[in-house]
Amino acid sequence: MKVAFYLVAQRKKNLYCRISDGKERILFSLDYATDVQKWNAKKEELDLDDIHYFTLSSFRNHLTKKYFSLKAEGKSDILAILKNESELLMDNNGLDGIAKALFDLENKEAGIPLYEDFLKAFEKYTGLVKGFYKVQPLDESIHFHTEDEEYVMDTYEGLQARLKGYLERKSYVEICTQTESWIWGEIYTDAGIEKSKFMPRMLLAWEIFWSEKYEDVKAKVGHTNHLDERKARSWRTFQVFMECYDDSADIIELAVDIDDMNLYPLAVITMLEIFDADTCYQEYCEHEFERGEWKAITLDDDDNSSVFFIKPYDI
Repeated sequence: MKVAFYLVAQRKKNLYCRISDGKERILFSLDYATDVQKWNAKKEELDLDDIHYFTLSSFRNHLTKKYFSLKAEGKSDILAILKNESELLMDNNGLDGIAKALFDLENKEAGIPLYEDFLKAFEKYTGLVKGFYKVQPLDESIHFHTEDEEYVMDTYEGLQARLKGYLERKSYVEICTQTESWIWGEIYTDAGIEKSKFMPRMLLAWEIFWSEKYEDVKAKVGHTNHLDERKARSWRTFQVFMECYDDSADIIELAVDIDDMNLYPLAVITMLEIFDADTCYQEYCEHEFERGEWKAITLDDDDNSSVFFIKPYDI
């Protein structure tokens, strides 16, 4: 099964979807107009600046998962079912409808507020009404584009879900680039961890990291000789970290100073394995949203009402 996106030049709303399965195929409009000059036909994607750049990939993933789910159930006329599913997602609002439906669907389990509540909070904060801003969902947060400004709106639930995802996937790159080391450092210094408890856990995490790295590279490349020097260099930085541990009040920042791409995420992962991870996520959110750049918005005075946080987006 293949999901393809393409333009129909004769149509004003020119973006279409084609789902094919062998000789069968079904076509339908996504009710969205895009500039031909900003359409990458080879990659079947919108320009990166388009608010629905990520919507198309999310939509393709959704249809692919749905296809295999229906196939496993032994359903017939699967392509017709997928077209009906797409029309339900669009709800007469094209890609905006798909973006809204997928945001709510994908974030329901994490308890993240509904897409429409984000919009209500934004309108309350800015005084703008629909038609005077554009909406761009990005994972668990939403970006709002006005005529002269871009804002990002987030929640405790959304940030906690992202942090949990980074740590559970052990995504070194995302921990390094998407989290603030000073916040993890604050969490560490609030309680502290004895060296005799921390270092054995971190050493084990380091060994597991390199074992998995060798296995992954061997499976993809076939040889791992080129990793030997990298591992040796990594071990030397780890030894420096151990030697400096006793003289450092904040071992998270120590890890950043020595090796921000590897030791830093490794130290964070180790800390959360020792502490209660959910409590750490909560503390991280408190530090993040207490920063003066974020403004809090509530939709009503109910103590159970979701709190939204907004700030101008700084690329």
